[in-house]
Amino acid sequence: MLQKILSFFAIHNEEKLPEQVLEVISKPELPNHPYYPTDLKLPNFTEKTYSMEYLIGVFAAATITITLVFFSIISQKRNVSGLNKFAFIWFIITGSIHIFLEGYFVYSHETIQSDNFLLAQMWKEYSLSDSRYLTSDSFVVNMEGITAVLLGPASYFAAIGIHQNWPSRHVIQLIVSLSQLYGLVLYYATTFFEGFPHSRPEPLYFWGYFFGINFLWFLIPGTLILQSCLYLTNTVREVQKKKSKKTN
Repeated sequence: MLQKILSFFAIHNEEKLPEQVLEVISKPELPNHPYYPTDLKLPNFTEKTYSMEYLIGVFAAATITITLVFFSIISQKRNVSGLNKFAFIWFIITGSIHIFLEGYFVYSHETIQSDNFLLAQMWKEYSLSDSRYLTSDSFVVNMEGITAVLLGPASYFAAIGIHQNWPSRHVIQLIVSLSQLYGLVLYYATTFFEGFPHSRPEPLYFWGYFFGINFLWFLIPGTLILQSCLYLTNTVREVQKKKSKKTN
């Protein structure tokens, strides 16, 4: 009798075993993060501790403070036009972003998944629109490295050139703005041809973070490129006119 009972349970367990195995195999493994693509592996990821509102608020407060401080400085120059005052403040802000925020990313990109320093958490928030910043993507790391090391200080030099009215100011402005525009085109293009797989689909992240914020580095450098090209063209034209008068 005991042998029959044991045989019954043995057969019952054998019948259920394949179903249990199939259930385990078919059950998808949930990611340990909110980033796209959903199969992205972030083994050392730790969730940020600051809210989106707090991080955006800190960034906005820093930007407003820099704007007010340096607006008061450039306002003392009465012979500086409104566009040049705007350019002065822009170069201070973008130079600071390049050196401190992007520089921090380049310095800590290998550990940023598990890093919860304030600047790292800002990158975790932005990475919802581009997860390449959490995976040490070779293009992003090298692009941001060049930007932090070269364009950051160059932006400050462009601002000083505006304040001091350097003859080379428009040359510096043109080089920096062209480099920023070129970097943005490459940044968009490298993920465009992949179908934007690294961004969450919500409008806030794709249109707000990825497209909207970065598009400032198209509009403003584009305007400054046009300004410098017109200035340099007019300057050369005036020099040519003076030379033609002397020869005549």
